[in-house]
Amino acid sequence: MSPEPTIAGHVTPAGASPLVTPGLRRPSWIALRAEPAAVARGRRFAGDVISGHTLDADHAYTVRLLVSELLTNAVNAARALREWPYDAWPLRLDVAACSRCAYLAVTDPDHRPLPASDEGGQLVEHGRGLGIVDHIAAARWVTYAEHGKTVHVVVAAPDVTLTSEELKRIRDARR
Repeated sequence: MSPEPTIAGHVTPAGASPLVTPGLRRPSWIALRAEPAAVARGRRFAGDVISGHTLDADHAYTVRLLVSELLTNAVNAARALREWPYDAWPLRLDVAACSRCAYLAVTDPDHRPLPASDEGGQLVEHGRGLGIVDHIAAARWVTYAEHGKTVHVVVAAPDVTLTSEELKRIRDARR
């Protein structure tokens, strides 16, 4: 079995920000197994990364909720592809935060397009996660690679309205 991957993070050089948003200090990522327990681990990790950037418990809850939705989808997508050995870490969660927003990105090995966020309507038992994400997030987009996809989400801090220019800079910086 491979050892637990190290949580990687780095401090960006002065004046440089991966979100091109003033105040962003510590983008971090974590590799996760394709198993349901990864969702709880990702929520805790995201909460740790955003702590200190928000004093609002509701904002922290919102970020953790979106991480839950995104990681649940990623776990399901990865497991639909195949069974993963216990020492495989096919998922990745990136989190960055500043006083104005939090940035989340979840990467899984399934390169197939995501379904529409409202597919199936309100009465279906599964499949409403992206609708929740779209309702709460300031922005969501997906980038595809040959061997996977990444779902990117920006969550504005309470009482903050991100400008279209800020969202464009974030999106351009994270492609």
